[in-house]
Amino acid sequence: MSLKLLEKTRWLALASMLALATGATAGCAADGAADESAPDEGASTDDITQVNHAKVKRQSIGNCWIYAMHSWAEALNKGATNEELNLSETYMTYWHWFEQITNGSVGEELSTGGSYTTAAGLIDRYGMIPEGTFIPSEADSEMSSTQSSALATINASLKSGDLKDPAVRRDRKKVRAALDKAFGLRPEMVESLNKVFGEGVTRTLDRSWASRKPSGGILRAKDIPARLKDPTTGQMGKGTLQDALGTGSWYRRDGKMAWQEADYPSDAAGRRKFEQRVQKALNDGFPVIISWKVDFNALTSKAEFSLQELKSRGPGRQGGHMTVLHDYQADVPGLGLLKAGEQATPDQMTKALSDDTKIVFWRTKNSWGGIRPDRWSEAAIPGYHELMNDYMQGPIKECAEVNHTSDPNNCPRQVTPWWDAVLPAGY
Repeated sequence: MSLKLLEKTRWLALASMLALATGATAGCAADGAADESAPDEGASTDDITQVNHAKVKRQSIGNCWIYAMHSWAEALNKGATNEELNLSETYMTYWHWFEQITNGSVGEELSTGGSYTTAAGLIDRYGMIPEGTFIPSEADSEMSSTQSSALATINASLKSGDLKDPAVRRDRKKVRAALDKAFGLRPEMVESLNKVFGEGVTRTLDRSWASRKPSGGILRAKDIPARLKDPTTGQMGKGTLQDALGTGSWYRRDGKMAWQEADYPSDAAGRRKFEQRVQKALNDGFPVIISWKVDFNALTSKAEFSLQELKSRGPGRQGGHMTVLHDYQADVPGLGLLKAGEQATPDQMTKALSDDTKIVFWRTKNSWGGIRPDRWSEAAIPGYHELMNDYMQGPIKECAEVNHTSDPNNCPRQVTPWWDAVLPAGY
């Protein structure tokens, strides 16, 4: 399905509507208490594509796009440095809410939804920061409890507290103070933010810190090394996260090495060409961000999203989601099954790009936690899901929403689950 601008905008508004951890509906959320006994799980690098991912995390609110963006940035950095940079999703959440409130784009409740270009703009303005620097107590946590508690606090204030007053919402110092309190920021962290951005955010990185680095552990995108490929020469090398982000508006990012969103086509030939572009990027070890529609009745006990499972159970809870691809499994003419999780030669990966290759599934790094016996009993890699290609191609029934909840008894149209992918320049 070619994703129209209107449809994409609609998803941004609904992106907080697909809950995994509780019975509530959410869009890319997985709230609920973390399983403290579950070990942190990282990614295998012994597979077809060898994307060098950082460890799996678990979102507690509907901000999957923030987790996908950080997973993408961490993988690009790890590919360049062979070190794991644990970036704070909570930090970007803080600034996303600050802009919503001060720009007058929020009513009685914050929107937790967003997109790749929403995140890119926030990085331009506020940069990124290590998890342990922003919220030290969550440096090694799989899931942030701070985000869910802060969301409840700010929503209560928007509805009936100090932030209900439009004049307070326009006062950037007061909004900052409310967020500082809701997120439980240490005085030292508040002072660091004040020093870099000003109490009322009179400075941003893209305007005030072009020639020197900010303090307090805040990282500009151009200070974060990234493994990239020059689209002109085809040579792999080290660039920066800013090179990958490029510059520009929320609709398109510009730059020689800027990654771009590509919509999933509606025709079979176009879809295969799209798949080949994604395969090429994965073959080169790049973490491809994808946006797709979840129907939880398609989720099997083996952590697969299966069209057959969905057909047997009928529509369930639905919503938008963003994750980062890691690997794929393919039936390749002349080779047979090229299995995910098994080493492949360059020649095999080239043959897998054949027009007649059939993708069996895409393995994606998710933001729903590593070990989840409440949702699946086994997985090839904890925290990763197999998106069966027949599910991603669809069509599936799209159910109407009532009070932010999908109604499985009212599904008036059919849609394609795969919406788009964010690909490196030249792919």
